Amino acid sequence: MNAVNLPPPSQDILDKIMSVEGGITAQEAQLLYTAAQTVKDGCIVEVGSWLGRSTAALALGTRAGYYAPVYAVDPHDSFRGILGGNFGPADRTIFMQNMLRLEITDVVRMVSLSSEYITASWPDVIGLLWIDGDHRYKAVKRDLACWLPHLRPNATIVFHDATDPRIGPLHVIDELLATAQWERGNAVDKTVALYRRLHRPG
Repeated sequence: MNAVNLPPPSQDILDKIMSVEGGITAQEAQLLYTAAQTVKDGCIVEVGSWLGRSTAALALGTRAGYYAPVYAVDPHDSFRGILGGNFGPADRTIFMQNMLRLEITDVVRMVSLSSEYITASWPDVIGLLWIDGDHRYKAVKRDLACWLPHLRPNATIVFHDATDPRIGPLHVIDELLATAQWERGNAVDKTVALYRRLHRPG
């Protein structure tokens, strides 16, 4: 069964997710929630957590599925994003408060480091990779290169801000599609999922 056919979050759960400040829309949160339900083993990795809205969507989704752990990878260092957002260490405190408030610390594992420092010895296979970190082209390429070797054959990659030609995600997606190993899957608003050919989720 494809993720699009899985039950969406109830209104109560969606309200919980959207109670966290964040950059994803309610429709994008539903896409992440249903995608997380398909991960039967291994783990879910989120690159770029900010205050935890997408983390909440993934965590509550996996709870409705197979309870795969969600690794929230974000150094929360001082940083100005390519689209103008300002981020910093104070966000880490708010993120942790949000995880506690939503009572999802049982499935969320916070990793306060950038991808390149942790992936060489990463211990688990990944069923779902959500990339929403630094949107510069080189940074998106770096994050993808770090995590790609750890993906399951049937893994799904989901990119945020993937429709803007001024920034990196759209161009990295085009490069993946050009390899013929991946196909475009579910897409909503600025979020695009990619599936390996012959390995659609379900």
